[in-house]
Amino acid sequence: MIRLLNQDDKEIVLQYLEKHHIETTFLIGNVKHFGLDNNKEIRRCGDYYGYFEVDSLKGVLALYNLGSCIPHYDSPSAIPYFVNILKEKNFTHLLGMEGIVKPLYEKIKDFKITEEYSEDSYYVNNDFKPFTLESITIKEADSEDMDIVKFYERSQIEGFNVKKTIEDIIKTLKQRPSEEDFIFLSKDNLIAAQGCIQTTTDKIEQIGGVFTAVEARGNGYCKAVVSELCRRIILRGKTPSLMVRKNNTPAVKAYTSIGFKHYDDYLIITFKV
Repeated sequence: MIRLLNQDDKEIVLQYLEKHHIETTFLIGNVKHFGLDNNKEIRRCGDYYGYFEVDSLKGVLALYNLGSCIPHYDSPSAIPYFVNILKEKNFTHLLGMEGIVKPLYEKIKDFKITEEYSEDSYYVNNDFKPFTLESITIKEADSEDMDIVKFYERSQIEGFNVKKTIEDIIKTLKQRPSEEDFIFLSKDNLIAAQGCIQTTTDKIEQIGGVFTAVEARGNGYCKAVVSELCRRIILRGKTPSLMVRKNNTPAVKAYTSIGFKHYDDYLIITFKV
């Protein structure tokens, strides 16, 4: 059986997700901070579907207002149910561990127009090796600082091939739980790099949105931003994690040099809507 979940299901949903806490970091963070009921004004709310066998939850499919879809299941019997929903719904990104996402993608790819198929790696850091730079400043995200807003807009276009409105950027910077730090590295009063904690659970905090301006690359700024986020995460007694494209050799080298190790393969698939 599959049905739309609601706030009354929060306890059983979190119990299921916590059993797979590394694979479901995004889901756990969003459920804890934004709930299961869909508030259309909040980008990280969405529709959550639950797959049940008898009375046991065996899979969760989340379709978020920001356009992403994140599935997880521990019973392959959930696949046809999820596929039927995915064929009908419009979403821009399907993402998750390869072993979860690929079987779904293979069954919906003829019904969607695929724009990008990104093969990533998921890394965790249990052996942190700090890296710092002198003569830089770390600034906290501020939705009223237009230098920060404009740099974030640039990062989305140049780093992630995404065009966001200023309104959506301000929402993104504002609609963050307290532990989801978003930082910007400034050199000589110019913003040069950024990174954030995308989601947080009781055990893991996931880093993302890492970007360095083209003209500032090769100076260790990306490494310094990620190292600072790792420092904060570890002070909270949690484990840093992140995703990186397999073919992004400079980033992989930077992350592994400060202690990150490969956990699993990850897919981010972009569809035309």
